[in-house]
Amino acid sequence: MRKIGFLYLLLFFTITIPSIKGQSVSFSLKTSPAINLDFNTVQKYVSGITVMNVCELNIDAVGTQWDLYVGATTTIPGQWDVNAVYSAVGSVPPINILQLQFRNASSTSIVPGFFPIQDILTPTYIIGTPAAPDPAINCPAIGTNQAGDYVSNPSCYKFNVDMKVIPGFGLQPGSYSLRVDYILVQDL
Repeated sequence: MRKIGFLYLLLFFTITIPSIKGQSVSFSLKTSPAINLDFNTVQKYVSGITVMNVCELNIDAVGTQWDLYVGATTTIPGQWDVNAVYSAVGSVPPINILQLQFRNASSTSIVPGFFPIQDILTPTYIIGTPAAPDPAINCPAIGTNQAGDYVSNPSCYKFNVDMKVIPGFGLQPGSYSLRVDYILVQDL
């Protein structure tokens, strides 16, 4: 068995907080932005590692519709950043071995279940679309994007993010990192 060592997942949060005529959107985070994953058994290679509640995204959208999307930022698009390699055999892990899931009490995410992460240039929209403006959707419908906040309505504006990494075999043993950007913007 070859050992990958560990995949070091470093989560950075990119936040856009525009302010137009008293309208703004913002995040409130409730967890550490770094997670270490050590793939040191055959079972972990095959089944992967799932971490529930990696972070909690608390949305505060005052007087405005909003979009929420996620993507990975890497040095070489499509693959994890290399910290150290332990062998010349195998390939650098592709970013899509990381899967995310966004959950809230009203199930408002437009992407159900786990999905593979993509490059930030082609992000996955959790709420909204790249087109603007999106149609207004009231809470608790799927795609809720109306003004609101996690304090007064946590069932629609508080998201728990889960992650799963299933590397499989054939990857180059080593230490890797991946930056994941969560982006919240006004839907203008």
